[in-house]
Amino acid sequence: MYPTFIDIEPKTQKLVLESKLKSVNAMDQLISNLKEEFFISDALCNDIWVVLNEAVSNAIKHGNKFDPTKKIRVSLEVKEERFLCFTVKDEGKGFDPAAVPDPTHPSRIYEPNGRGIFLMRQLTSEVNFSDNGRVVEMIFDLFNE
Repeated sequence: MYPTFIDIEPKTQKLVLESKLKSVNAMDQLISNLKEEFFISDALCNDIWVVLNEAVSNAIKHGNKFDPTKKIRVSLEVKEERFLCFTVKDEGKGFDPAAVPDPTHPSRIYEPNGRGIFLMRQLTSEVNFSDNGRVVEMIFDLFNE
């Protein structure tokens, strides 16, 4: 009888980005590679693209405030050949995600900004903030698109 092998060592990729908006373009290649490797649908690729672009651009603009001495760290960990776990970390002062107003509230519905965290929560399986809001983890379940 042969032993059962379990994926105990997750696959990890890491990127270090400059605090410039053009750094967001690095997500395109990452997503393209994932699509091929995991046969991800166009719909899920679009969701991942929206969420990662939002998280990275928020880290650049609001976290690092375009400071060229600060970096954005993006990592991808594939767990159990099922979950894509993206982490975006900035070097800013942080923020309280719970204090971000609900963009669907009637008083905010016409505001041009403030939908990023809402979109992240809508398009992922799970979103977690840590380190005083400097780190956001976004999880996508490949089997529950």
